[in-house]
Amino acid sequence: METSEMIPGLASVVICAFNNWPDVEMTIESALHQSYEPIEVIVVDNSSTDVTPQEVPRRFGLSVRYVRQPNRGDSGAYNAGFDLARGEFIQFVDGDDVLAPNKIQKQVEVFRANAELDIVYGDVRGFQTLAGTANWKDAGTQQEDDMLMALLVPEERMVTTGTLGTLFRRRALEKVGPWDESLYISDLDYWLRAAWAGCRFGHCPGPPMGFSRVRPGQMSANVSAMNRGIEAVWDKALAYVTREPYRSLIAARLAHLRFLMAVSRDHLTKQEALGKLFLARGTHPETVSALAYAVGYAAIVLPCGAALVRSRWARAIRRGLARLLHSRTPG
Repeated sequence: METSEMIPGLASVVICAFNNWPDVEMTIESALHQSYEPIEVIVVDNSSTDVTPQEVPRRFGLSVRYVRQPNRGDSGAYNAGFDLARGEFIQFVDGDDVLAPNKIQKQVEVFRANAELDIVYGDVRGFQTLAGTANWKDAGTQQEDDMLMALLVPEERMVTTGTLGTLFRRRALEKVGPWDESLYISDLDYWLRAAWAGCRFGHCPGPPMGFSRVRPGQMSANVSAMNRGIEAVWDKALAYVTREPYRSLIAARLAHLRFLMAVSRDHLTKQEALGKLFLARGTHPETVSALAYAVGYAAIVLPCGAALVRSRWARAIRRGLARLLHSRTPG
């Protein structure tokens, strides 16, 4: 990855913009008005068709570096922005989110208290564009002794908070390499790669590092695409994670996800669902047992199989099936 020459102490904020106006104006303002100095702000526009190309240069002028490129998704914007960034510390943020005013200062303080850290993360809070009752739950983060294990073992807590809550040392990004522009969910892939590469993670406690906008049409709202995206991340991880127990944990997570996608007929034909079920069993037979496979097969092929599995009388079967899947997941 070719990058600009580093300026020690400088923090570079890379903003991914795509049809976010006027939300991106607030994102840029939150970057420019950080309590930390020195700072540079780079706005990478993925070919917005709204007024972003006119308004960002007009309103912010030379206070930001604005670049426009073909739409390469958030990962492509991060890669392009990092190539231009000169900072020792790098912040990535999407064009509808907001940084807390002291976010970078607090996380740089954590870095300076521990020179061995490569990545610092903290809490974020959600807020929504439309009126109405919030339908999400903000989860808290904590220090993780083994970040790779924390990412692989499902628990009722947040491990990392995506790019918004995270600050990188430049050396971490150079070590891990570019963001994968082929993936739907590139942040999970990046945390896995960073943890596997031996990057040291530190937690920044206290108030939220930023505020994540919840709005219609976000990528996370497409459940089917999210499932396929996570499947691709776990499948990719199997190609490079070779050490146990991590490899078996990844295989178990992948098998479990594939089983659920097959049984739920997640935008799959019957034949595709059976193929996914067969793949789930082959991915990790210890997780998808012969009994679980048989129940899944029945749910797919019987005329009312899926409805029967979801029915009230089959609740005990579902509970047993869930126990089968989870009890056979290594941990």
